[in-house]
Amino acid sequence: MNLRHGVIRGAFSLGSARVIVSLMNALGILILARLLVPEDFGIVAIATAITTVVISMTEASLQSALVRGPEPTRQHIDTVWTMSLIRAVIIYGVVAAAAWPVAIAYGDDRLFEVMLVAGLSGAFMDFGNPRIFLATREMRFAPLMMFQILQKAAGLLLALGLALSIGSYWAIIIGNAAGAILASLLSYVLVPYLPRFSLQKVREIWGFSGWLFLTQLCETINWRFDQLAIGTVVSKAQLGFYSVADNLAVIPSRELSMPLRNALFPGLSRLGDQRERIRSAFLEAQTGVAMVTAPAAIGLGVLAAPAVIVLLGESWRPTIPLVQLLCLTYALDTFITVVRPLGMAMDQTRYLFLRQLVALAFRIPLILLGFALGGLVGAAAGRAASSVANCLISFMVAKKLLDIPVTRQLKEHLPTIVSLSAMAAVVAAVQSITAPWLDPQPLLALALFVPL
Repeated sequence: MNLRHGVIRGAFSLGSARVIVSLMNALGILILARLLVPEDFGIVAIATAITTVVISMTEASLQSALVRGPEPTRQHIDTVWTMSLIRAVIIYGVVAAAAWPVAIAYGDDRLFEVMLVAGLSGAFMDFGNPRIFLATREMRFAPLMMFQILQKAAGLLLALGLALSIGSYWAIIIGNAAGAILASLLSYVLVPYLPRFSLQKVREIWGFSGWLFLTQLCETINWRFDQLAIGTVVSKAQLGFYSVADNLAVIPSRELSMPLRNALFPGLSRLGDQRERIRSAFLEAQTGVAMVTAPAAIGLGVLAAPAVIVLLGESWRPTIPLVQLLCLTYALDTFITVVRPLGMAMDQTRYLFLRQLVALAFRIPLILLGFALGGLVGAAAGRAASSVANCLISFMVAKKLLDIPVTRQLKEHLPTIVSLSAMAAVVAAVQSITAPWLDPQPLLALALFVPL
């Protein structure tokens, strides 16, 4: 199978799974936002952000090492499983140990018990069957597709059931934990594998994963810093508004681009040292991902007002400006989605770490400055500004790896940028003209503006 067909088939498989997961995620947000109150989402946001940081502090991209390295043996697979087991124990131990300090720091005793349960989600999130991820090496994506769907479906169904019965933040916390545990167990049914404890190939696995560990840590701080910092000074309800806005804004762009990124890594890895083919594939993929996914993000941003009212309800109106700015953030990210699989495929993961480190140096002060000047909206604006800087940093990384000038990369994106600007301008103009008639009818506004 050639690269193009393999990536297309992989993107279609993982894309189908991601679409299903995104639809379930959107449905979950829609229903849970009407069953729970903003304060509930604030508590969940704190626990999730801290757990995610702990996950990243132990992230080593072990499964990716199986895909990128030479032909894996049984010892490689068992070593990855053993390292994943040790990591899961460490994650839960750290989260559990942090439970009481977190409750004190945020002034809420409820966070103690919440963190103990949230730690289970973190421990089992990536503790799946390594053979599922190994299958992508042969461009077989069906097992990973099923794993992703099962993980989301199990957690969502339980969360919705608990929300209807108990109506509290525990619905989301328990749902996430149960979904992660169940999906992990079912992964061994999807692809038969009887694990054995082994650390024989630790040095070899870690040789690839070390820089990715640091990269993932910086990346998570990049994306979770705002919620962790804001949560210490605003009410749980305000943090809930910010968290839900972030969850809604990410759905149409980042969620849709992830399957393409996951499919491109094994695809680019198969090209080996064929630099010219990698350069051509990278340019085609980078522009294609943005062309397909950025319009969805900008579209949601332009239509944030009627979308929030229809999907979440009138009580979530304060999230509208947050959704608009965060959609811009995620739209910008689609222009650089392919840089990560490129660095991994070329075994240049140290540049991915440096990219995230420099981006972090921009993001933290911009978010803090934005929050100081404009509260939650200012923080969201700071994130959007930092994403512009991140795009330029990522273009420079691609230049370093493939000798593609930054101006050439911007030129390749120019048709998408012009089209997005035209779309946003036309829809915004029509919205302003029809506002007196359509503002009180958000569902009708969506029905008219989405096709436009």
